[in-house]
Amino acid sequence: MPVDPQEIVAALRLPPETTVELEPLGERFGAPVRATLHAEGSAAMVVLARRDPDGERAANHLAVMEALTNRGFPFAPKLLGVAGDAAIEEWEDGLTALNVQIDGDGLASAIDALAALHAQELREGLRWGATPGDLYPEEEIPLHRLGFAAHERGPAQEALAKARKRLLEGPFGFVHGDATAANILFTREGPRLVDFSAAGWGHQLFDVAVFLATCGAEAEVRRELAGRYARVRKLDPFATINGIELATLWWGLQEQLALPRKLVETLGDDGAIEALKLASSRVDRALRERVGNAAEAAAVRAALWPS
Repeated sequence: MPVDPQEIVAALRLPPETTVELEPLGERFGAPVRATLHAEGSAAMVVLARRDPDGERAANHLAVMEALTNRGFPFAPKLLGVAGDAAIEEWEDGLTALNVQIDGDGLASAIDALAALHAQELREGLRWGATPGDLYPEEEIPLHRLGFAAHERGPAQEALAKARKRLLEGPFGFVHGDATAANILFTREGPRLVDFSAAGWGHQLFDVAVFLATCGAEAEVRRELAGRYARVRKLDPFATINGIELATLWWGLQEQLALPRKLVETLGDDGAIEALKLASSRVDRALRERVGNAAEAAAVRAALWPS
């Protein structure tokens, strides 16, 4: 249980005798909790209590949620209160692209939400003292752990080193930091970005690449959505699409390497495990499919997945 029920009551300034029903949204430790509050003479109130088990991430989520709520940012739930280090958030009914198939208009609205987030002149969250080189150090990705042979790894590492140089050009700014399909909720009122525990300074095209790689869209749709992001942000379309393609490769390979650890961490939560497996299968497909025309991406694919 992430937070004491009476702490939720106090945070929302409800009468002490208010009763609280808690429903964990998952079986893993630290899963968010749906809280239904019943105060005498008032309609039931539903909120979400979220607290990351990692104290730094929990504090970061709170700080970013507070900043976005104060700005009236429309594409995130409102922060209603704080109970200890838990965020008490506005409840939003909705589903993610890991729960249901989202149509093109819905996916486009999520891209617009990410673009709106990136346009925020907000210096909040993690990594503001970092440099691009700190985020993407000059080191080889351990492709041998993904089963690639030496004759495949050599050419791929050379192409990935060139991709890194391109990625260091940006754009950098405020980012969500973990914009997988699991963290974009589709509601009747539109998309909502959730869980800002990794938000802060970063490469903005990675947010777009991460969502597109996990949302289940076909390659041509992903290309159109990457172009939409470029248009909304008034960026060069070809450079942006190619940058998102390179970010997909860089992030996707790292994500596949991290999958075994994540599966162990979610052991016992069947829903979370199935979501990880589904996202992983989509990432694998996104790694192999061409979306842009980046020469570095073509070289990586030719080395690792020769036709």
